[in-house]
Amino acid sequence: MKNNFLRLVLTGLVGSGSLTVWAQYQPGLVSSNYGGIHRMLQNPSSIAGSRYKFQVIAVTGTSSVNSLYTKYVSKGFFQSIQLPYSQGLSLPLRTLGSITDAPKTTSYSEILGPSVLLNIDGNQTIALHTRMRSFLYGSSLPENLTEAYRNRLFYKNLQPSSGAFDLNLAHNSYGEVGLTYGLQVFDGQWHRLNIGATVRRIVGAQMTLFNARGNYAIRQVNGDTEKTLDITNLDYGLSQTTPRKDFSLGSVFSSTYGSGWGFDLGATYEIGRRTTGRGYNSETPMKDPRPAYWLRLSAALMNGGSITYPAGKSVSGNGPLTFQQEELEKFGDAPTDYLTTKADTKPQTYSPGKVALSRMLHLEADMRLAPSFYVNGLLMKNLSSAALVQMPNMLIITPRFEDEDVEFGLPISIIGPDSRVAVGMSTRLGPITLGFSDMGRIFSKKGDNRSSLAWIGFSVWKWRKKS
Repeated sequence: MKNNFLRLVLTGLVGSGSLTVWAQYQPGLVSSNYGGIHRMLQNPSSIAGSRYKFQVIAVTGTSSVNSLYTKYVSKGFFQSIQLPYSQGLSLPLRTLGSITDAPKTTSYSEILGPSVLLNIDGNQTIALHTRMRSFLYGSSLPENLTEAYRNRLFYKNLQPSSGAFDLNLAHNSYGEVGLTYGLQVFDGQWHRLNIGATVRRIVGAQMTLFNARGNYAIRQVNGDTEKTLDITNLDYGLSQTTPRKDFSLGSVFSSTYGSGWGFDLGATYEIGRRTTGRGYNSETPMKDPRPAYWLRLSAALMNGGSITYPAGKSVSGNGPLTFQQEELEKFGDAPTDYLTTKADTKPQTYSPGKVALSRMLHLEADMRLAPSFYVNGLLMKNLSSAALVQMPNMLIITPRFEDEDVEFGLPISIIGPDSRVAVGMSTRLGPITLGFSDMGRIFSKKGDNRSSLAWIGFSVWKWRKKS
C-alpha cells in the first residue's frame, strides 16, 4: 500500500494540471513512418506492410517531469520513469508535474519493453509488446502548498501563507502484454489500405482513490529558514485494491491483483504514387518499403475493454497534523503507514468490481510536402468522459523531417478544454529516441507544477528488402 499511496498523495503535492494520459502520448514519434512499435501503440494498422523486417525495442521510458528534474537530476527523471513499480519515490516525485493546467492534476509514466515486431511476408506483420503503466487524475493543491513539498519547508523563498484545500485523486497502475496483427489489404500504385488490431492482457492492476479536505498554514517559527506546515480540520478517506510493495513477475501475474482485457482497432489509407523516399519515381518496384504517399489518413479506436479488481480496503480519518521538515519527509517515505495510524476507522472492505478502460478515438492526417518533410495532424478524442481516470481531447500538429535513420519533429499540442499550447521536440538518431512534449516547461526556471512529458528509448532493427 505504501508505494501506491505515496505516488497518489505526493503527485498531488507536486502536480497541478488536467487529465491523465491513457493512450500512447509521445508527440512526433507516434506520427513517424519509422515509428514501428511506438506508432503501433497509437494505431495498430500502422505496422501492416512494415518498413522493418524486424524491430526490437529494449526499453523506452516515459514520464511527466517538471523543470526541477535538473535540480534532482541524479535521482529525478531516471527514477521517475520507473513508476509505477519502484520504491524510495519521495525525492523523484518532486520532479513530476501536470501536462495541463490547474485546477486539475495529472501524472503519467510508462516503461515499454522488451517488445518485438516481425514482418512476415511484406503484407502481414505481427508484434508483441510489454508495458508497465501508471496514471493519475484528479484535483490539485494550492500552489504554495505544493511549493512547500517540492522545495522543502526551509526554502528561503517560501512565504508564510494559509488557506483551504480540497483534494480528490484516482490512481491506476498495471502491466500489459499485447499482441498486434497488421494486414495490408490492398497495395496499388496510387493507393494502399492497411488494417490492424491489438489484443492486450492486463495484469497486476491496482487502483487507489483518495480524498482529503481541510485548512493549511505555513508558519515561520525561527528566522527565515525554519517553517512548519499545520493541517487543521482535516477529513480524509483512502480506498485501495490489493497493495504491492515492490515489483516482481510473481506479483504482476498474481490473481490477487486486478486483471482484464483491452483491445485497439485501426485502419490506414495512403494516397499517392509510389516513391523512392527522396522523390517521385513511377518505376519504383511495388514492394519498395519506403514512404509511398502524399497523404496518409488513419483512424483508430483505442483502449477498449475493462479491468476487474479484487476487493480492497478503505480507511478514513480526521484531525490536525503538524509537519516540520523531518516529519514531512517521514510522511513522504511512508504516507500510508503515517495516516493509517491516525485513522478513525478500522479498514473496511472496498469492492470496485469491473471498471471500463478509458476509450479514445484517434484521427490522423499526414501530408508529404517535400522529400523527407511531412506535416502531421493527430486528433485524440476522449470517448469515456465519466471514467475515473481519463484523457483530455488533444490536437497535435507536427512538422517533421524524417529519413531512414534520422528524424526531427516539432510537435505542437493543443490540450484540454482550456486549449493549453505546448511546443515539444522529438528526435530519432539511429537506435536512440528522445523527446519532450513541452520544451517551455522542461527548461523553465520557475520549477512550477506544470510539466512536460519526456521519453528516451533504445531499439534495433533490420530493413525489409526491396523486391
